[in-house]
This record gives sequence, C-alpha cells and structure tokens, in this order.
Amino acid sequence: RLPCRPKVSISLVSICVCFGSYFVKSGNCWLQQGKNGRCQVLYVPGMSREECCRSGRLGTSWTEEDVPNSTLGILGVNCLNGETCDNVDCGPGKRCKMNRRSKPRCVCAPDCSNVTWKGPVCGSDGKTYKDECAMLKSKCKVHLDLDVQYQGKCKKTCRDVLCPGSSTCVVDQANNAYCVTCNRICPEQTSPEQFLCGNDGIIYTSACHLRRATCLLGTSIGVAYQGKCISNTPGGNAS
Repeated sequence: RLPCRPKVSISLVSICVCFGSYFVKSGNCWLQQGKNGRCQVLYVPGMSREECCRSGRLGTSWTEEDVPNSTLGILGVNCLNGETCDNVDCGPGKRCKMNRRSKPRCVCAPDCSNVTWKGPVCGSDGKTYKDECAMLKSKCKVHLDLDVQYQGKCKKTCRDVLCPGSSTCVVDQANNAYCVTCNRICPEQTSPEQFLCGNDGIIYTSACHLRRATCLLGTSIGVAYQGKCISNTPGGNAS
C-alpha cells in the first residue's frame, strides 16, 4: 500500500487520502465535484468504489473514509466519467484491472490452473523462467511464439534434459540444448543447389536432411559450405 499524502485541511475536516490500492469494501459515493476538485455533495454512504463508479454519473467520485454528513467538502478519487472494467474484453490470458488513475487497463493474467510442474522451465527462446506461469506471462506481454522446451533451467548440454513426446535433445552451434523432432519427412531434391557440405565432411541433399541428421546425432553438425563436398573431403553422402 502506498504512503498517504500529508494531511490537508479541506472545508471542515483535515483528512489523509491514499491514491494507491483500496482494500476496503465500502466508502462514500459523492455526486458532484467542484472546480477545485473537492467532492461537494454526498450521494450514498457505505458504497464500494466499483458500485459508485458504475453509476456513470458525470463528476461522481469516491472516498474510502467514513465522514459525517455535515462534511462540506473532501478530496476523493474521481470516477473519470464512470469508466469501469464491466464491459472491457481483454481477450484470452488477460484481465481488466483499474489502475491508480481509476482507468480500466488490460493486464496479463494467464490461466495457470493446469500447470502441474512448479519448478523452472526452459523456453523456446532459450531463456530460463522461474516457472511455466512466468513464461506464459512473458508470452502474453511480448506476443512471442513462446513455448516450454523442457522442464528445468536451460542447459548447455543434453545431459539431464528430458524432452517431451518424441522430440530429441540437440546442442546447437551456440552450445545451447534444445528439443527438436527427428521423424520429419524431407522433400525430394529439386535442384543441385540444395546440396550442402556438412562440417563432418558428409554431403547432405538439403538443409532439411542436415537438420534431421543433426537431430538424430544429438549434436550440431553445421554447414561447411553450400554444394557438394570436394573430393578430398572425408565423408560420404547423406540422403
């Protein structure tokens, strides 16, 4: 909870008003504000901020404090023309929340009820997240095609990496372990330009064939150069 502003004498009262999060369920709803920003006409006492602002009346304001009916004016929270979260559709993975200025705002709030693993996870962006829920929030904020690669922190080797389903762990050229699927079907060769010479000296029919071999091997092969390997390069042909 944010600290209160210093006491300010307004009309007949001296009161401290907080503009942070409100934890009380009821307060006072004011019908009219003067040009000086003071609430001047008490509308309904014992009303929550949500109920007060939902009325949609122009100039409606709300205060947390319980003040006597004789109070002439008090500084409160402007409802900003009745804006609420009632009719705000934030879409999946988000929810509406009133900010400190009492304006509705969509914030990331993914459904983590089905998350069973509570430990850290390695994302498909190569970053470690404290848990899957934190990764889902990051996915919501930056709109990435982000998924969980495997449970646990991101690693530099495939040791202790358990890939989901039929995927296999591979270490790329940057020495990062990630999970890929090996049982892909590569299309037939359509051009001689598709040939690649791997760093292992083997000729690969296409980039797809090289990726499949990398997956099956479990470590990065890399491309030496485009085209077939020259005759004095050890190795053979991989289709």
